[in-house]
Amino acid sequence: MDPITISAILGVGSSILGGISGQAEADAQNEAIDRQFDYDLQDWNYGKQRIRADYRHERQIFRANKTNDRRIRRYQDKTNLQDWQHQLKIQDYEYRSQMRQYAKSEEIYGMQLGFNKMAANAAKEAEFRKLEDATNEIAFQNQDIVIKAMEQEGAAAVKGQSGRSADKNVQSVFASLGRNQAILTESLLSAKADTNAALRKIATDKYGADISAQAARMLEPERAPEPPKPLKTPKTKYVAPRRPKAYDFGPRPIKGAKASATGAWLGAASNGISSIAGAIK
Repeated sequence: MDPITISAILGVGSSILGGISGQAEADAQNEAIDRQFDYDLQDWNYGKQRIRADYRHERQIFRANKTNDRRIRRYQDKTNLQDWQHQLKIQDYEYRSQMRQYAKSEEIYGMQLGFNKMAANAAKEAEFRKLEDATNEIAFQNQDIVIKAMEQEGAAAVKGQSGRSADKNVQSVFASLGRNQAILTESLLSAKADTNAALRKIATDKYGADISAQAARMLEPERAPEPPKPLKTPKTKYVAPRRPKAYDFGPRPIKGAKASATGAWLGAASNGISSIAGAIK
């Protein structure tokens, strides 16, 4: 077979082979493009579902945190209010207890003052009785010495004395009477002075006893200021999760966008076969 025939046969075969090969490569490329597009589309849809699922989960966490925070704040406010009310009850109880103690102290103080007054009056009465007894005693003594003086004067008159001798006897009797009465007067004055001193001491003792009772007297209680009412627990500020936008999902897959590299490879293979056929010619 001559070269021209061989060349013709090879040219026809190359054309046939090239056509068959090109169709097969095109079919394979289209199938690969379809599979890649299906994969990319499925991956893109899964990505959207994942982003939306993450957003829903974050929303659940956000709502749960807000709910828990609201419950904690309510519990804290309720606890603070109970503590405040309990403090008020304790304060009222302590004030009532102090008022009872104060009332008891006032009662004891009044009783002590009454006792001091009674004791002072009793002491005064005793001193006045002593002075009265001393006065009566002195009066009796004065009566006795007057009677004795009269008896002595009468005795001198019975003896029949007259003149200067009688006068001397009478003078002697009255002089003795005067001395004795002066002694009794001095005793009476001394008894009165003792009584006055005793009365002053009684008054001083009573004053001291009253001061002691006043010192032991309890001051009237004052109600303490109420503790401040608890403040409301401040709210926590939360930032809600951002709702996904279209750009978060990325661009939707485009069929054939990734096939350029495959097409370039197939073109290079077809050019190689044509170069082989040309070399045989």
